[in-house]
Amino acid sequence: MVHIELDKLNEKENEEILSIEQKYKKLRQHYFSKRSEVIETIPDFWSTVFTSHPAICHILYEDEEDCLRHLQKLEVDTAENIKSGYSIKLYFNENSYFKNDLLVKEFFYKQGNLSSVSTKIDWKKPHPSVPVREGSSKSGRKRSHTTQQTFFGWFANNENASSDIIAEIIKDDIWLNSLHYYLVPDPDMEGNNDKEDDSTDSSSTDFEEEEMYEANADKRSLQSNYFQIVSLSYFISDFLGSIGEGTSSK
Repeated sequence: MVHIELDKLNEKENEEILSIEQKYKKLRQHYFSKRSEVIETIPDFWSTVFTSHPAICHILYEDEEDCLRHLQKLEVDTAENIKSGYSIKLYFNENSYFKNDLLVKEFFYKQGNLSSVSTKIDWKKPHPSVPVREGSSKSGRKRSHTTQQTFFGWFANNENASSDIIAEIIKDDIWLNSLHYYLVPDPDMEGNNDKEDDSTDSSSTDFEEEEMYEANADKRSLQSNYFQIVSLSYFISDFLGSIGEGTSSK
């Protein structure tokens, strides 16, 4: 008798939790849409986010990193019943790599097991497979390749959805914390401030001046996006505030 009552209580708890999750999913969607509008005005936003992420950058190859510069929008959609699955949508501008303007990887439960399907990529040329020089990327961020997996190789692979770490990172980290990774400082730029001038060689001086110029150019580029980033921050703050008000009013 006691166990039956406990089961009923647990069932009621699960129903209420699901109802709350669905409520805040709808609230978040409004702010995610506003955020996307702001992000689309910031050049190379998503490519910067992906190359800045400590886990994703290790699977990005040179052509893939260049291809992601054409990534206009990222969306993560969860099912109405949040525990039923989700999909990752990548919207691309016209590019020289593939014909698709939308790539979707969908996760769903089939006979109790998590499965996935993904859009077939219509490549204009062979799949990019040339690794970036070990220790650096086009963005200048430190990384090295420790795996044979590539970003688009991950996208096309649907063999083991239940252990898809990359998808989990995109859903639970990159999608929610994109601004954080966009603003991650470049370690190479920070290192310029600590360099010691131990040489009087003119070629070395010219090289350092060139590095300083490039660093300043990057800073000017970041400043040009300042108002877009501030707007994005305001949207996130408004969203967090609305959640706080909803919670306190209970």
